[in-house]
Amino acid sequence: MRPGGPRRESLDQTQYGLQYGIVVQNKDDEEKLDRIKVRLPWLDGGDVDQTHWAQLLTPMEGQKFGWYTLPDIGDVVVVMFIEGDITQPVIVGGIWSKPDFSPEPNEDGANNFRGYRSRSGSRMILDDTSNVKVVFVDKSGKNMVGVGKFAGAGAGPNVCEVYKPSMAGDMGVSISSMEGKMEITAAAKLTIKAGQNIKINAKTTVDAKIASNLELKGSSAAKVTSGTPAQYDAPLVKIG
Repeated sequence: MRPGGPRRESLDQTQYGLQYGIVVQNKDDEEKLDRIKVRLPWLDGGDVDQTHWAQLLTPMEGQKFGWYTLPDIGDVVVVMFIEGDITQPVIVGGIWSKPDFSPEPNEDGANNFRGYRSRSGSRMILDDTSNVKVVFVDKSGKNMVGVGKFAGAGAGPNVCEVYKPSMAGDMGVSISSMEGKMEITAAAKLTIKAGQNIKINAKTTVDAKIASNLELKGSSAAKVTSGTPAQYDAPLVKIG
């Protein structure tokens, strides 16, 4: 007996090789296996008829883990059939086309950018230009995490210059919120360490609120300056 069952007596409903399909359903209510249905426009009735539920070939899958990117309705995919049985379709992958262009057109031919772009425009970019970096950026392009060289390089829509403070160097790690607020929250202990200097710049106000004690230590010297009169409020202030 062959894998998949006994030998068929007829080649009806048999399709070998890879075929184009157009996604028509992507909500698997029957078995909730993230399967899709496609229509095969090259078949008679292919403008209406749909396949059986098709599984997606993914880079990795397991018990509630793995890569999940369901295609959208109307996307073009490549489909094959197990043992040629048209009732057992498997989606090999998606296809870019003139209506659906790639998010990275490789404009300079250097093939420097790889990654993922969501439907809304959020991106994960692996930049292999001379300014190599990894970037996570939202659809606005104003909120990002960059690891590597901050300057942009290359050509195309994925060229990315990482936001950084004016006092920062040319490379490292930058977490930038150029639109809206940035909040860092720790339920327990938050530790910040630097091998050299820690700098905090604010255009308006720096507020620090502590529930119990505030302790600032300088092993060599401490300096507090103010461009205007300073005020210290406490039941008791000790200096010295």
